[in-house]
Amino acid sequence: MKKYLFILLCVIFLISFSGCGDAPLEEIKKPPRPPKGDDGIATILIDAGHGFGDVGCISEHLGDIYEHHLTMDFANRLAEMLRSLGYNVLLTHDGEKLPNMAELMLEAEKMGIDFDREKITPENNIFEAYERTLYANVLTKKTEIDLFFSIHVNANADTDKAEGFEIDYCAENSSSEMSSFAFDAICRRLEEAYPERRLKKFADSWEMSFVVNKYTAMPSILFETAYASTPTEADLLLDDGWREALMQTVASGIDDYFKQ
Repeated sequence: MKKYLFILLCVIFLISFSGCGDAPLEEIKKPPRPPKGDDGIATILIDAGHGFGDVGCISEHLGDIYEHHLTMDFANRLAEMLRSLGYNVLLTHDGEKLPNMAELMLEAEKMGIDFDREKITPENNIFEAYERTLYANVLTKKTEIDLFFSIHVNANADTDKAEGFEIDYCAENSSSEMSSFAFDAICRRLEEAYPERRLKKFADSWEMSFVVNKYTAMPSILFETAYASTPTEADLLLDDGWREALMQTVASGIDDYFKQ
């Protein structure tokens, strides 16, 4: 009797165990599909870091070219590439005109968007990082933004030998999971295309995260392209072909993210 009872228990165990394997392994590991707007086309908001009253980093190796000139160039190139791939693309600014912050705050209040008024200075002609996140959050209420991508130029005051890329996302906000998938997809493309360059990857805590990553209501990535403070890196930043190739690599990574 004990023998039959043991066999019966084994059969029950095997049946219950096999039920756990109903879903194929690739489905279990597959990331959630990135959200898309009503038209089924993903919308990407590109942020050219700095601009207007804030020129960003200045380097003797760049001459009269400042960070905001380069980030705007990168942003326009990336936007054109992503549009050619079929994506909706918006920019936080065009380098010429910035939103009226007083009007933007009123609009955010009507939409029920939480924000800190003390972090906003309406009349200083600087589209600061926190103001960009508010603009992004208002914009995504009107047309769903699926990814926020902020472009910057790095610098290191302590050495003229720093080199490589840096890429960050906030690992402690509501969009962290989707940000991590976009982050990984872009990193893979960068590592494939630039194996000789150092790629510093950061999944930042809330305290350490960049403003544009932690306060945005959509998946958000910040990318530092190169070091303006390093002569050889500055030469890359001034190279039209290098800037084009880099943005093509980033566009491929973003495309991978939405297609994975």
